[in-house]
Amino acid sequence: MKNVFTRCLWLWVVSFVFLLLTGCTMHVTKHISNKLDLDPIYASYNVQPTDLSLHSKCNDPPSVKIVNSESRIEDYKAFINPPFTGFINPKEMMDSVSLYLKNGFEKSRIKVDDQSSKILQLKMEDLRSTAGVWSFGGYFKMELIIPEMNFSKFYEATDNAGNGFSASAYVIHGVTRQIIDDPVIQDYILCK
Repeated sequence: MKNVFTRCLWLWVVSFVFLLLTGCTMHVTKHISNKLDLDPIYASYNVQPTDLSLHSKCNDPPSVKIVNSESRIEDYKAFINPPFTGFINPKEMMDSVSLYLKNGFEKSRIKVDDQSSKILQLKMEDLRSTAGVWSFGGYFKMELIIPEMNFSKFYEATDNAGNGFSASAYVIHGVTRQIIDDPVIQDYILCK
C-alpha cells in the first residue's frame, strides 16, 4: 500500500513540475467576450447614459456605422497567469468590442446603422491581462479612425478585477466610454 501511495505521489509531483515548466495555453477570446455584458458593467461603474440625440444638428436622427478594421487573425498573447497563457484572435475580439460599442451608442440614443455616412473604424493596438498578487491588471489600447475627417486617435485604459477575463472586459468598457464621451466624436456624429 505504501508503495502505491509513493508512486502516486511521485507521479503527481512529476506532472506538476512538468506543467510548471511547459505551461498551459488556451484561447480566451470567447471568455472575454462573454464578460462584455453591457448592463451589469454599466451598473457596476454607475454609468448613466445621456440622450445624445437631443443635441443633434443632423437633418435625420443621428446614426453611426461602426466598422471593425482589425485584420489580424493569428494568435495574440493577451492573458498572462503563469503557468497559463491565454491567446485571443484580434479580429474576433474586435468584433466583440464593436458590438459592445454599438450597444453603448444605442443606450445613448444614437442609432447604429450600416447605411450611415458617419463611420468609425476600430483597430486593436494592444489587449492584455496580467495576474498580480491579489487581482488581475488589464490594459487595452485601440485606434479609432474617421476616414471622412482624416482623423485618427488612440484610446487606452487600465483597470483591475478579480479575474483576467473581467479585467479585460473592464478596460474595453473604459475605452468604449471614452469614445462615446469624446466631444470630437459626439460633434461628428451629431453634425455639429
